[in-house]
Amino acid sequence: MSSTPMLTTDALTVKRWEMTGWLNLGQTTALGRMFDRGAVYFPEEFLGKESRGDDITYDYIGKMTGNPLGEGQTMDGNEKSLDLGSFSLVINETRDAVLIPASGIEPQRAKLNMEKAAKTVLPARAAELIDTGVFQQLAGVNPTSFTMNGTTFDTAARKLHVQGHNSIVVPTSSRIVRAASAATDQALTSADKMTLQLIDYIMELNAVSEQPIEPLNNGEYDLYLHPYQIVDLRMDATSAIQWNLIELARLESGSGSNDFDAKFGNKFPRVIGKYGNINLIEHPRVAQGATNDTGAVITTVRRAVLVGKNALTFASPYGGRPSDKDVPLKIVDQLKDYKKYKGLGFELLYGLKKCSPSNGQDIGVSVISTYAAAHA
Repeated sequence: MSSTPMLTTDALTVKRWEMTGWLNLGQTTALGRMFDRGAVYFPEEFLGKESRGDDITYDYIGKMTGNPLGEGQTMDGNEKSLDLGSFSLVINETRDAVLIPASGIEPQRAKLNMEKAAKTVLPARAAELIDTGVFQQLAGVNPTSFTMNGTTFDTAARKLHVQGHNSIVVPTSSRIVRAASAATDQALTSADKMTLQLIDYIMELNAVSEQPIEPLNNGEYDLYLHPYQIVDLRMDATSAIQWNLIELARLESGSGSNDFDAKFGNKFPRVIGKYGNINLIEHPRVAQGATNDTGAVITTVRRAVLVGKNALTFASPYGGRPSDKDVPLKIVDQLKDYKKYKGLGFELLYGLKKCSPSNGQDIGVSVISTYAAAHA
């Protein structure tokens, strides 16, 4: 009698785990929601096992400007040049692993299934690193050192893993507002908190921009705020327009569904309210501020990001969209010391970067920088 085993080392089993891990990652990250909403541009150039290279440059043609010609004027010799610009993207790898006892007395002593636990924490760690990179990129902030969930990233090499493997580009001139019209993050004081007025200001700035941010797939924008900013917004009792009053009216009327066509089926981050056509979304990894002279992190400042179409570029030779057959998250394992120990790890091969051409405004994101500190 013969059988066809499906052991944990079988390639098909590993592939299924990778796919499941990536789909779960998409359900619980801001990146997954952004994929669903049309906020992520995915280039095809890296896609496929036959693709080569780790850097690509995209061209970007700016708007035509200057006076046109009329009756009696000569066009020949008065033509204008195209406004050619570009932005580039790099892909690289991020790896991490755990080592657990695989046989002998140690697994016998523990009720915990260590391998099962490892298969839970590895994709979660990958998600944490990716989402941190998403918000560092979109906020356009590059502190010399910052701490995320107990881990400090204090060198250029370490920070690349939480910056999407790409250099940070500061917000362009019409893509950032600060509370109280502060010129820098360090100028923000404890009185300069998040309000609906600031959201109106950033939308006004967008409306008069020569290159407005386009809305997402269903005509809405997503505004990601840190939990401290959400509390400040809820507690605001002095502005002419107050978010709590709007939400109360919405609840009383029974309106305000925030559903959208989600291919990843997002469970997190959650929409906690709506202002006009802007979804207000709470996320703990919204980036901190930084001083503009030394680059020191400012733990009492957060940079909320208003996200529209093509705010971010994400690339990997393995895909990453829900429709792709492969995923950037690879799971590897190896036995050590005569099968006494087992190492389980993940490898991410990808790059992500804010879409910011050299000759124009940031394409799909604006920043609202405010004072934001814990209230407890």
